[in-house]
Amino acid sequence: MHSIHRLLGNGANSSAWENCFMCSRRRRRSTNHWAVTKLACVLFLVSSVSLAQRVVTATANIPFDFWAEGQKLAAGEYTFDTGFPGSTSVHRKGTQMTIAVPVITYGDPVKKEDAKIVFVLRDGKYYLAEFWCMSDRRVVTAEFDHRGQTTAGQRDVQLSYP
Repeated sequence: MHSIHRLLGNGANSSAWENCFMCSRRRRRSTNHWAVTKLACVLFLVSSVSLAQRVVTATANIPFDFWAEGQKLAAGEYTFDTGFPGSTSVHRKGTQMTIAVPVITYGDPVKKEDAKIVFVLRDGKYYLAEFWCMSDRRVVTAEFDHRGQTTAGQRDVQLSYP
């Protein structure tokens, strides 16, 4: 601002020129802020699309009743979606029942032929314990302390990918 005073002098016109210069400067800043905001929105949308592409869906035919998230689930054909960080959705085909099971990722992906769901037997009931997926290995949060351990009565069910 001081350099403008030196160029224009201290005459009556200097304040008009100074105001014009400041308005122009504010417009440029405003335009720059909008450009940054637009860029941030585009980056957010692109990252959302890339996250959406990471959804991995698998199916399994579970031949026994089991427990997950305090709910008893009947034997049948289930779909599992592992696209959400921190949870895996479990949907029984032919129903509107879907639950989100909180999970912790703890291991590397497995080959398609090694993908499975692990159930552990406790008090005569099978509990959903782990997912060995093509995207990663996940343990149900409640079972985290027992991850990777095999137990007597453990049952594995093969996951199928489309």
